[in-house]
Amino acid sequence: MKSIFNFVLLLTAGLAVFVLGNPYYRVFPTNWNQSFYIGLFAFFLGAVVVCRFVPALSGYQAAAYAFLIASLALVVLKTGIFNLPESGSVSRRIALDKLSQFLHIVPVIVVMTLLSRKKLGEIFIQKGKLRQGLIFGLVSFIFFAMISFFIAASTSDLVKSLIVAAPWLLIFVFANATMEELWFRSIFLNNFYPLVGRWGAILITSLVFGISHINATYEFPGGGFVFGLVVFSLGVAGAYTMQKYDSLIGPVLFHAGYDLLIIVPIINSV
Repeated sequence: MKSIFNFVLLLTAGLAVFVLGNPYYRVFPTNWNQSFYIGLFAFFLGAVVVCRFVPALSGYQAAAYAFLIASLALVVLKTGIFNLPESGSVSRRIALDKLSQFLHIVPVIVVMTLLSRKKLGEIFIQKGKLRQGLIFGLVSFIFFAMISFFIAASTSDLVKSLIVAAPWLLIFVFANATMEELWFRSIFLNNFYPLVGRWGAILITSLVFGISHINATYEFPGGGFVFGLVVFSLGVAGAYTMQKYDSLIGPVLFHAGYDLLIIVPIINSV
């Protein structure tokens, strides 16, 4: 029963941050709402303090701190202090927008992790099983890149435009992949493990990842719910391989690959 309670508790907290607080769409009044973000941060800060001084709750402190990091990232992102000027082609603007998000979120995750006196390896910023991770990541990236190319190949003009836009597309997919693997998964997996076990941690992070994408602003065959199921499945694969290879490297390459399947049609539609 305690594991079920912990599962529901962590899932609810994750949905509050990444669905109610999602900065990419405006479905709820709490989306892109700095007051809500600050409130989330204050709540999780209070939770960390309570868990620190109440022995019975000490086991929840690491998870509460992970949510504190995630909510602080929202607060910093909303300020826009690191936004890059966007101009030029569509692919350039999209890439710079994503890079701006990266510059707001990733440093927060790294600095807050170090401030907690944890090593970056605890959030999978390390080589880990480098050979296996690279093989998985590169094979999956090439696989998704080939599918994206065949999608583009139906229109010769699009192929030419993608070649020109390739540097910006790579910036987009790798900035987004690194940011989301850190933000949605790596800061949570090891901290959830003592509360819900390995597969519980994988399922919670993947459910949050999938549900947070149901209301994505771009179109997907079958609609948002189908897209959410697909993203959930990709999240399971990413979380599993992150733990298996003990590193971000493979999951980031994997994520960057399937992001190509999203960005190529967007470039094709403009």
